[in-house]
Amino acid sequence: MKTSFKTTTLIAAIGMIVYTIYIIMLFAIHKFYPSPYHYDLWKDIQERLIVDILQVSFIIAGLGLLKYRPSDTASKSFRIFTVCLFVALVGTLLSSPLYCHRFLGMMYLFPSIYWRAIMLISSIVWLFMLMRQPLEEASPRSYRVTLIAAMIILALPIVLEMISGFSLALGGEIFCFNSYAIKSWVRWIAPTIVLVHFVFPQIKDINRTKNSHLLPGTYKKKSYNLIRIVSLLMVGLTLLNFILFTYYDFLESRCWGETCDELVHKGYFVMASLTLYISLIFMVISWIMLSIMAFRYLPNPRGYKIYNIACQVLTWGSLLITFFVPYGIDEISISIFLISFCVFFVTTSIRVISYSLIK
Repeated sequence: MKTSFKTTTLIAAIGMIVYTIYIIMLFAIHKFYPSPYHYDLWKDIQERLIVDILQVSFIIAGLGLLKYRPSDTASKSFRIFTVCLFVALVGTLLSSPLYCHRFLGMMYLFPSIYWRAIMLISSIVWLFMLMRQPLEEASPRSYRVTLIAAMIILALPIVLEMISGFSLALGGEIFCFNSYAIKSWVRWIAPTIVLVHFVFPQIKDINRTKNSHLLPGTYKKKSYNLIRIVSLLMVGLTLLNFILFTYYDFLESRCWGETCDELVHKGYFVMASLTLYISLIFMVISWIMLSIMAFRYLPNPRGYKIYNIACQVLTWGSLLITFFVPYGIDEISISIFLISFCVFFVTTSIRVISYSLIK
């Protein structure tokens, strides 16, 4: 066990312990000593900093795992515990429509306090078990790309809070980025995609394996690089336009409540609508290109075939169901659509980025 890795893992575990104690105490105070809610800026900042400990702990653990990963000789109890934790995380996300809470148009993912406490304690136990496992160099590119993507996802709500804080400090106002809603999702999504590599250790070889579809001299092999570049380009343009839409939508909503020139307000509205439509177009093209890569160009053993087909069926099936079920029930199908769409979009993008064609 390397000292640096042991240190980062210990720090992450301590951070999760502090967060777990905090939410349990907060629950107890609100349960037995209720008081009317009132907004207090400094109290809000304090609570956000404490809540951010969880994301920061995950990021610290990710930094340690970037260089090392458990070897194939990891203990049987660790592997079983990892599978159980992964199944619990996946089950939480799949059943999220049952305990999502809508507030000001945003969906917050908050399971019961008892389940959150169980998952946090289990994660702390997993980290301490991880510290005792033999390690090997974290060489698979897909593993490192997944970890970096997970850490970026975890850091996103914290960055949004910092931007809002800088705006307030400079004499502006608080930006409503809905970072708390984003935070309620990323703390479940990021660990899930990372644990895939621990539950399925054979995945480390999937992007080193020569695809049986790409036979020498075939059109598929010749067109691989072009299709790969186009797929990544569409994914990048989708994300870029979505960021622009968020920016113009924020400017438009901010301008609405202020003394603003009508032409300027209309310009923000037009730009927000335009970038949204462009994002949707690129998103559809990206989905098609990623599907082509998944089924025709990337290594596609039986497990991945089942996974790809399941994502397609869940995504398009839930989308079709949305148009035929009564209003209110369709929220469940919409949630399933968003989860399956994002899961396939993110995981296949990671595979496309990390896969190197063996000549």
